[in-house]
Amino acid sequence: MSALRGAYVKTEAGTREVAARSLRLSSQLRRLLILIDGERDAVQLGRLLGTHDLAIQLGELEAAGLIANPSAPRRVGRPDAAPAVDPSVLQHARALMCESAMRHLGLLGKTLAREIESAESRAELLSLSARWHMAMRDSRDGHQEADVLLGTLRKMLVLA
Repeated sequence: MSALRGAYVKTEAGTREVAARSLRLSSQLRRLLILIDGERDAVQLGRLLGTHDLAIQLGELEAAGLIANPSAPRRVGRPDAAPAVDPSVLQHARALMCESAMRHLGLLGKTLAREIESAESRAELLSLSARWHMAMRDSRDGHQEADVLLGTLRKMLVLA
């Protein structure tokens, strides 16, 4: 819980993302990113967004390099380096996304699966997850499992 203490700040990449919308963040993540101002802590942000548990969303934004928590303990090594992710975790996450996309999204699934397979980092997969999740929710068959799959994916990538 200590990682949620203190105010988060946008990185340069976060400021660019607010302006450019290049990562295609989900509307919830985008709202959170916009609200991060260096003064509000996780509790205050949660009140503004009407939720009490922002740990996963803050973790996603931090893993993507869009925000930082200056009060969090410093990592050894490069200060801007995200913790290394076991390649097998990334492969498992890619498989989850690709298999569900191919099963439920038809032609869109093939295109999306190619992009997912070429993703080389946690940040890239988290970025693609917004588009994948929206497509799954909009699909005839995939909408029933979209939220559960997204939760599983986030746990894999954020807590890895």
